[in-house]
Amino acid sequence: MSRLTPYSPFSSEPFSDVFHAFLRPVRQSLEEQAPRMDIDVTDAGDKYVLKAEVPGIDKKDISVEIDGNTVMISANKEKQSETKEGENVVRQERFWGQIRRAVPLASPIDEAAAKAVCENGVLVLTLPKAAGGRNKTVKIE
Repeated sequence: MSRLTPYSPFSSEPFSDVFHAFLRPVRQSLEEQAPRMDIDVTDAGDKYVLKAEVPGIDKKDISVEIDGNTVMISANKEKQSETKEGENVVRQERFWGQIRRAVPLASPIDEAAAKAVCENGVLVLTLPKAAGGRNKTVKIE
């Protein structure tokens, strides 16, 4: 399926669209091969709830780091050899390797009170906001 791109005669680089269109199939195939970690973040007033999809990854292979208002999730999936002697792999689509995702949030997180639960391929992080991280309105005198 082709994508339509609007042409701008006032573009500073008139041939950039041509080069981007030429490289688009290469970029798309690389993006399709790269694993994704889909996330949902909700703000529940005094905390954030972050849900990340990590299907097929054991919870011992998942790492969560909190630095101020940024949450870094990394997961490592090992390749398992399933090929028996005399068999040839025809197609392999299952990913193995490392996935990382950094999520910046609006308020700093209380690292000591953060909790993580991983069930059925979904990592759920409960991230309470730090007490000093709330916005303060200053009255002008």
